[in-house]
Amino acid sequence: LLYNLFEWSSRAHAQLALVGISNTVDLPERLLPRLNSRIGLCRVPFLPYSHAELAHILKARLGELAVFDGSGLELAARKVASVSGDVRRALETLRAAS
Repeated sequence: LLYNLFEWSSRAHAQLALVGISNTVDLPERLLPRLNSRIGLCRVPFLPYSHAELAHILKARLGELAVFDGSGLELAARKVASVSGDVRRALETLRAAS
């Protein structure tokens, strides 16, 4: 199935574009060689969020909910930023703590 999708998107008049999003940089290299040859590769790396960016996102996502005070959000943002910078992990941390 994947091979067919990549083949359709590589045809001359294809009206299909594939966008792959991965948490690993080496996803194309991990694909089967048959698929790897079909990929028109353009990588756009996204840097991990800083603790300030994570804190801002968490405050925006929580909105008016008074579940955590500012220091709790700041602590979660700093801990997650030091490990991965992944906002999903920060939200999971807050969900588990609530």
